[in-house]
Amino acid sequence: MMDPKLATLYTKYLKGELTPQENTIFLDLLTSCDKDDLPDLEAVIALDEGTFDLDQSTTDHIYYTITGTELTAEVRPIWRRRHVIVLAAAALLLVGFAFLFLYKTQPLPGDSEYKVVKYSNPTKFVKQLTLSDGTRVSLRQGACIEILSDFNVDSLRRVKLSGEAFFEVAKNPDQAFVIVNSGDFDVRVLGTAFNLICSPRRSRLVLNHGKVKVSHGHQFSIVHPGQQVAYDRDHGQFDVSPADTVVSSNGKSELLSFKNVPLSRIVADLNNLYPDQNLRLVDSFQTASFTGYLPANDLDKSLTILNTAFNQIIIHKK
Repeated sequence: MMDPKLATLYTKYLKGELTPQENTIFLDLLTSCDKDDLPDLEAVIALDEGTFDLDQSTTDHIYYTITGTELTAEVRPIWRRRHVIVLAAAALLLVGFAFLFLYKTQPLPGDSEYKVVKYSNPTKFVKQLTLSDGTRVSLRQGACIEILSDFNVDSLRRVKLSGEAFFEVAKNPDQAFVIVNSGDFDVRVLGTAFNLICSPRRSRLVLNHGKVKVSHGHQFSIVHPGQQVAYDRDHGQFDVSPADTVVSSNGKSELLSFKNVPLSRIVADLNNLYPDQNLRLVDSFQTASFTGYLPANDLDKSLTILNTAFNQIIIHKK
């Protein structure tokens, strides 16, 4: 059944009444909706109350493209011409969608094109991010996340993940949070918390609370709290099973092991994660190394452990 919001915007599009903002929402809905949400030919025709007048050359061209024969002036009964009208309407519908696709690839006049925002974590710690909608992301070591849409304007909050991250998605029933092109499946949520691993060889989601929908092509599966899901490539299906949500949440607070790691590298990583702290290592310890454990995302505890290990204050804040 066609989505009411999509139907309303479609009507305004046919009448040429869409505002630039509505046009952006309409295009996002078209590119992200399910096949069943799209209108059939009769529904599209019913949405438009106007009439179309085609000149003779355009009519001849459409007729020849569809039938492979020249259009003659022969007058035929309406019951014999009905199939031609339907075919011509179908051709117009295809042309319309082609126009929308081309229009989608061009920036709107007067509007600035959205630039993708990218965050990466090259450090050995867990990087904490808060997105513009309030969603919190714990980005694991070596992971990268791209913000593909403007959360303040677009109808969907679309992101792409490479690596592992723990998401605490801010709830917004009117704007779904979608993780796309990230491994074996896409993820669609409204507000929930989950751990997601996306890599060329492994994709796995563990759900702490809320509810998510994962999809692979036309296949999909609903995941509930306390479950994990992966896509079985060999059998072409989703594999849903019980999961330990405590273990999957460790990415936010687990201890990291260091063996003879230079203090200068550890401080550089911490400054990368907390640039406003402007941490400084005492000059006499620039060549020293550290062996031990540090919390993945607790700066104060990390500094306390490091200072205690060397029995003095070796790292200063600004």
